Amino acid sequence: MTRIPLADLDQQPEHIREWANRRGNLNVFRLLANAPNVFPGWTKMVDELYASPTFDARLREIVVLRVAHLQHSAYELAQHRPLGRAAGLTDRQLDALATGDRDGFDPMERAVLDVVDELCTTRRLRPGSVDAAREVFGDAALTELLMLVSCYYGLALVLNAADLDIDAQAQFRDERQAR
Repeated sequence: MTRIPLADLDQQPEHIREWANRRGNLNVFRLLANAPNVFPGWTKMVDELYASPTFDARLREIVVLRVAHLQHSAYELAQHRPLGRAAGLTDRQLDALATGDRDGFDPMERAVLDVVDELCTTRRLRPGSVDAAREVFGDAALTELLMLVSCYYGLALVLNAADLDIDAQAQFRDERQAR
C-alpha cells in the first residue's frame, strides 16, 4: 500500500493537471504532484528524453526496463513492459532484461545494457567502460544515455520508497507512439 498519500490531481495547478492527463493520470504523477515546485522540471526532463531522436522507443525501453529490474521497481516494470512490447521487444527479450541475458540483442543494445548494468550496480563506470561507450555512442549520446538512466534510477528510488501501488488499468501514454 502506498506510504505517501497521493495528491488529488483535480486540486493541482492547470499545468500539472494537463500534463498528467496527457500521460494517463497515473499514480506516479499523483505521487510526484505532492512536490509541485519540482514537478514541472521533472516533466520537462521526461518530455525531452521522450522527444529526443537519440534513442528510439525500443532502445529507450530497454534502458528503462533494465533499470527497473536492477532497482526492483515493480511499478516501473508494470508501466514499461507494455511500452517495451509496443516498441518491438519480444517476450523473450523482455524476460532477458530481468536476468541480464544479452542473447537476442544487437550490438548497440548490448552496449546500452553494459552501461546500464555497470552504472546501476557499481554507481560509476570504469575508465575502460567510458572509453568503450564513447566509441559506440559519442559524447552527446553517452551523456543522454546517462541522463536517461539517472531519470529512471532516481524515479525507481522514489517509487520504491513510497511503495507506490501499481495502477489497476492505467498505462503511461507515450505521445510519440500514439501519433
